[in-house]
Amino acid sequence: MFTKIHHIGVAVKDMDGAIALYESAGAKLLARESSKDGRVDLAMLDLGGDLIEPIAPIEGDSAISKFIAENGEGLHHVAYEVADIKAEMARLKSEGFDLIDEVPRPGFGGHIIAFIKPGSTMGTLWELVEAE
Repeated sequence: MFTKIHHIGVAVKDMDGAIALYESAGAKLLARESSKDGRVDLAMLDLGGDLIEPIAPIEGDSAISKFIAENGEGLHHVAYEVADIKAEMARLKSEGFDLIDEVPRPGFGGHIIAFIKPGSTMGTLWELVEAE
């Protein structure tokens, strides 16, 4: 079961601009790094205990560049914290959810993550994040 919302992912074209925007609203930058393949710029900001993850394409063809081309900037995903990601993935799969990741994988900041297809979640991409 989900324990809480871990973070909200927001697709952006300009990472520096996104960080400045959220900082002007009172958020604090916690971390920034490139994805493992080097095509996506990721940041994590804390706004009063709630986390916001801007996601920007760096170069080339990436899932986030395709997302922005099709949908524009804005909400990309909602990440939910879970105590045991493998058990939660098995539960969701048994209930008919369509998993993007069949096995958990390393994510931003060293977290273990997995994604659930929006077609089985009323149109919103879900990310599972295993609690630390």
